[in-house]
Amino acid sequence: MQRRRAVAGNRAANPFQSHGRVGTFTRNMNTASSSSRSNKLIIIAMFTIGLGLFYVQEYALHSKSESKILDLKLGGLVEKNDSGVGSEFGNNESLPVPAKPLPSSNTGRSKIQDTGDGVNSMAHELVKKKIEVGGTRGIKENEDVNADHNIIDKDNAAESKTKTKELISQMRQTFYDRYGGELEAAAMLKRGIIPAAGTPDDEKKAIAHTAERIILARQNTREFVMSFGGYSVTVGRGNYYNQSYPFILQEVLKPVFEAIDLELVVRNSAIGGIPSFPYGWCLPNFLGTDSDVVSWDYGMNEGSEAQAFESYMRQSIATLPKRPMMIMLDTKRSRVDMMKAYNGNGALLDSIAVGRGDVVKKNYKSIGTDDSTKPIGFQKWNEWGAPKGSPGQSNWHPKKMEHELIAWMIAMRFLDSLEAAVDMLDSGYIVDNEDSKHEKLALLPPPISHSHLRSDGGPETPSHILYGIPLDSSDRSELAPWVMDAVSCRTSFLPNIHGKLSEIVVSGLAEDVGDDLKSRDDSLYTSGWVVDVGKVERATKRKVESVGGLGYIDMKNAMYGIPESGTLRMSLPHERPVHNHSHNSDADMLARHWFETLVFCEVNEKRGKDECVPETDMTFIVGNVKSESVVQITNAAAYLKKSICLNVNIPEDARVTVKDPGDEGGEDVIVELTVDVSVSNKGVTRKNGACSISHVVWQSH
Repeated sequence: MQRRRAVAGNRAANPFQSHGRVGTFTRNMNTASSSSRSNKLIIIAMFTIGLGLFYVQEYALHSKSESKILDLKLGGLVEKNDSGVGSEFGNNESLPVPAKPLPSSNTGRSKIQDTGDGVNSMAHELVKKKIEVGGTRGIKENEDVNADHNIIDKDNAAESKTKTKELISQMRQTFYDRYGGELEAAAMLKRGIIPAAGTPDDEKKAIAHTAERIILARQNTREFVMSFGGYSVTVGRGNYYNQSYPFILQEVLKPVFEAIDLELVVRNSAIGGIPSFPYGWCLPNFLGTDSDVVSWDYGMNEGSEAQAFESYMRQSIATLPKRPMMIMLDTKRSRVDMMKAYNGNGALLDSIAVGRGDVVKKNYKSIGTDDSTKPIGFQKWNEWGAPKGSPGQSNWHPKKMEHELIAWMIAMRFLDSLEAAVDMLDSGYIVDNEDSKHEKLALLPPPISHSHLRSDGGPETPSHILYGIPLDSSDRSELAPWVMDAVSCRTSFLPNIHGKLSEIVVSGLAEDVGDDLKSRDDSLYTSGWVVDVGKVERATKRKVESVGGLGYIDMKNAMYGIPESGTLRMSLPHERPVHNHSHNSDADMLARHWFETLVFCEVNEKRGKDECVPETDMTFIVGNVKSESVVQITNAAAYLKKSICLNVNIPEDARVTVKDPGDEGGEDVIVELTVDVSVSNKGVTRKNGACSISHVVWQSH
């Protein structure tokens, strides 16, 4: 039965009654002088006046709210009447734009930790210096408005543009002052930011491309989202979480984004001690599908090869809707060359590589040098942001001022694009929402790392899920387009925006204790697979908690099992693409008709030599048929030289299950692939290292 809402007009009939004021007021008056006619007249008069004022106010507010239509003009909020009269960018064509509220000051942001030492004042001072460029202009009463009348205050728009560009200029000057003056700071920036563009003209195009991303977010009244992935470096180990360079970057850029009425959201989704894969298969899970900018930190653990980075880029191109800008925290030649190659083939048009403290002159980093002789950005260079002795204060992690340097260098690149966006907006530039340059690619360029592959590279190197496959297997030309089937991921690692591993578990999971840092009893492992963390992870996080937590949100949870844990049943949904043909034959129910690659990954952690060996100690029943081929993936997804992911072959006679949508809604049937996982080696124990599952990744076609 549909529930009716209370009629708003009933409350309006007596505006004071909801507060109990009329009843109390009249009751007291009557008690004091029940026989006084004059008092009664006063009551009636006051009530009548109050009611009249209420209706007048309500009518005015209602009329005002109906007349406001928010304009995208740089000058701020511009009011138009509800007929749409009023032009965009000085012409007579009104652009239909949904109402956009001013950004919240806190949503999606992380504030800089106030440690009381004043070192973080740079970000706060920039916020204090914020130049307000907004403003409203209403249509005056009885104003003569017609189709040829331009209501945009051009003087106000010009002033807004000037103030925004002044703010950008001030921020550049702050960068120069912090890092040794304009000449020295500019030289350092040239070492620290390596554009993918090969020529100055191409770099101008790349800056304009980023500017278009910014304008698109503004046109569509949405946030501009930067999402950062990576290792413990990006997490900010040794410092507070909100002293990590992604959040410093947010504080630096926030005033300019606010000046053009656009909210900047920054996510730091880095997880300590993980490789770029399986993370790269799960970009929507960790970084979000709304990301305008994504990143990875290759500063540790992945050597100097570029194959994994190429696959990471291809995943972002093929799976994230906006084909986001790529920021690589690394300057190794092989990966920089790979990034430049993807600029050259047009797949990624505005990527950059970013250096770290190695771009700084040695005398500025020297411990013995008097701090007072250094520019402010290099003072206290060797001090951590977190309390002394906090976990992660190792020489391979950047200290607080190095995080600020990384953030400022990235900010300088974005200031160029923000300045370009200001000019483009002022000129009336509008980005086509259907512009393919800002959409994920259906066709990929041939891979460079494995350009010789024209089919699946075998179970150890499944090119399908790493690089895709040729659109036409018979086309062996160097420019033949490739495609990648849809990739789905479920993971237990945190932070996770959506797609939790528990969502696909049907049965076999023990009761969840809840507290990640609480040790699990051995008996729990005999009641099912256990959501747990490894010994090293738990010990590390407990040390972090001993100094207040430092704000970190990453956690390497996994589902652990031993032989006594029994069978863990999962059901993997076929999520896309939709099949455009009927399924009337028995062969249509074979799993390979719907699913392609199936990957299971264990948690990456240091354990002993007697730990579970997944490819031999675990059994996988896929679609009611045992998989006879379970092989480690060797050219990606390795941690400390240990491969952590398995390519689980889908048997030829494995079958899917089909369910009617029923109460779940929708018109299409639900196709799922059941996978039963168990530990078959009786020698596996929790003490020596239980088997684990942290990611399940599959491709649908």
